[in-house]
Amino acid sequence: MFIGELTAEAAAVHVSLLASQKCESINKNYWVQKSEEAGIKLEGVASEKIINSQTRFSLVSIYSGFDLFLEELELECKRFGFNWKSLEKVSPIEVLEKNFTKEPESKTRFRYETDAVNYFRILRNSVVHPSDENKKKAIDFYKSKKVSIEFIRNKYRMITAPNDPDSVTFHDIKFWCQFLLDYTEIIAGLLEPTESMIYATVPFGNWRKYGKNHEKLKRVAQNYIHSQYAYDLDKSAKIIEENYDPLA
Repeated sequence: MFIGELTAEAAAVHVSLLASQKCESINKNYWVQKSEEAGIKLEGVASEKIINSQTRFSLVSIYSGFDLFLEELELECKRFGFNWKSLEKVSPIEVLEKNFTKEPESKTRFRYETDAVNYFRILRNSVVHPSDENKKKAIDFYKSKKVSIEFIRNKYRMITAPNDPDSVTFHDIKFWCQFLLDYTEIIAGLLEPTESMIYATVPFGNWRKYGKNHEKLKRVAQNYIHSQYAYDLDKSAKIIEENYDPLA
């Protein structure tokens, strides 16, 4: 939801700036006059410059949304009882990989997609911490991952993104939003808790009123898993049947 909201916001701002660019071509004092109407003093601003800045800042916001997802995912895994493995001085994706409960369907494809995410992370760092060293890191990483970049371009049928650090445009915003929505779904699937972990979260203590009516308890537990974790009813029933202990 957060990434989707950022997409809409970035699009609205970009369209507004394109409109202001047209007005500025007619009236060179456009920004000065508009800012005065809003009670703001603003000089030396050009629409093109703002567009470039807004694109980079939107990319930072989008990565922040992805970062929040990673934090929430780790917290959720710990709530399920994962023996979470933490690593220092590695990328967040490398930490996740150490905790996967499943293997990617295609390790090669997943590696390409992970390279893309790591490029986005390094690109974000070059914007937030704009040192010559960080800019060079982003450029060098982009150049070194041509195969991965080309793979995701082909996957999404993109020509105009992703771009190198010096050439980012609004197309990069659209691309990264769509890509991260898909990638987060893959990551969540690879960190899926085991059936026993799911079963351990079922609050049987809340349903004491059913006493020893085991069939009723199992149906209620099945519906709980179905609604709480969006598993279909058949899978929910399977989890209950394989873990339910009437003597517990």
